[in-house]
Amino acid sequence: MKNATVKITAILMVLASLIAVTGAACGKDESLVFKKGGKIFYRKTAEDNAYELVTDAKGETVVDEQGNLLWKVTDVNGQDQTMPVSFPSYLTEGNKISCQEFTIKVPNGYENIGGDVIMLRNPKKGVQIDYTLFEAVEGDENNSAEARAAIVENFLQTETAQKNGTVTKDKVQIGGRDAIRLIVDMNNTDPKSYMEAYYIDSVNGVMAFSCSCTNYEDKDSVDFKAILDTIEYRV
Repeated sequence: MKNATVKITAILMVLASLIAVTGAACGKDESLVFKKGGKIFYRKTAEDNAYELVTDAKGETVVDEQGNLLWKVTDVNGQDQTMPVSFPSYLTEGNKISCQEFTIKVPNGYENIGGDVIMLRNPKKGVQIDYTLFEAVEGDENNSAEARAAIVENFLQTETAQKNGTVTKDKVQIGGRDAIRLIVDMNNTDPKSYMEAYYIDSVNGVMAFSCSCTNYEDKDSVDFKAILDTIEYRV
């Protein structure tokens, strides 16, 4: 990755820690989730018994208001009941990846390389999309997409102004939900770099997507918003 892109990425990572929120992103735990006979099963650990998950009419897993999966259990009277269980890191189903907050379609040419976070990569174009959930903290005045975007914007305005770069901010919709978008265009630096950051309010906090191009020229051949617009919210 080129130096300018590395620096901007590092800035956003530092900001994440300065915002004082623990990132609860989607991680990988697929070995504990499997399909059998057209049904989806889940076990908390490799040693546990597998329980069937509740699915909708399309055969997709459903969650409660807090984003927990629901699994089917049989009580002492032999009656079927449902019980909430924390959503595993993430589930991969065909060309879609689901985590507690949403399901996103992985575009052709992209792959998820994340070990404990969603990290979509297109190696041929040098394009990357990373996701983090900033969990809501009671009493924190920054528990909104607008507030978090403002913190990052103010910081980047100073950094980019020194290098004749630009930071623009606008309001868009991602999957039908309001979002704040920051565009960081370092078109006067050597090397050039380009990044877009999206902030979306959710039940559990603020979802943040960091999108960047390793090669500046790739920005004209990728539509980050269109990729994120395939999101279907789960909570």
